[in-house]
Amino acid sequence: MADPFTTRKTGALPLRLVILLILAGLPLMNGCRTMLSEGGPEVREGSPGRSTGDLTAIQEKLVEGARFIEGKQEIRVNGRSFNADCTGAVLAVYWYAGMDLGAPLARYQGNGVTRLYRFMEDEQLLRETHHPEAGDIVFWDNTYDRNGDKKPNDFLTHTGVVVSVDEDGTIHFLHHNYRKGVVMARMNLLRPRVYTEKKNGKEYEVNSPMRMRGSPDFDKWLASELTRNFGRAWMAF
Repeated sequence: MADPFTTRKTGALPLRLVILLILAGLPLMNGCRTMLSEGGPEVREGSPGRSTGDLTAIQEKLVEGARFIEGKQEIRVNGRSFNADCTGAVLAVYWYAGMDLGAPLARYQGNGVTRLYRFMEDEQLLRETHHPEAGDIVFWDNTYDRNGDKKPNDFLTHTGVVVSVDEDGTIHFLHHNYRKGVVMARMNLLRPRVYTEKKNGKEYEVNSPMRMRGSPDFDKWLASELTRNFGRAWMAF
């Protein structure tokens, strides 16, 4: 299926920068691609995320903001109310950390998720990795049948914020659940098709369900399977 939201390629690097990178032994990166292909999430390795103790001050505030709105049905932060939806939750977390992420979105069209994505695409902040960092925004496709045609061709349908990443690759993220409000969930891109597993006689969730109940059948339904890519919006401020 054709995906209208492919990431824009950047131009060639300046010659002087190319020479410096070669001398430093660094790889030349001239663009990026989206994570989702017809065969499922195509995750390319990026640099490992920082551990909790290595977070920047901005990332620490984003994590604090996520914890602040977790469990809320109505989202209000520092005197400002936000829509009780996935985009509203993301904007609220950033607002808590002193960043008005909603301000630049007015110049884009589409739903809130699409506008967030377009903004980070223009700022060249999208990335593909097994190891996102706290504060990164995660995008999903096909979390529900938005156009009602019963086909998995609904792009940029949901978003959330990464809160932490464990050593085993477990990503803890905050998002707005259409039934439960703002909740914490998890996924592991190293094991994208594992729902639960047993440890010491107890069953643990490896990847949280993400496909909306009542949506047409689709063989991909876990957060890890529907992940598109990540965006480092916090680096734009």
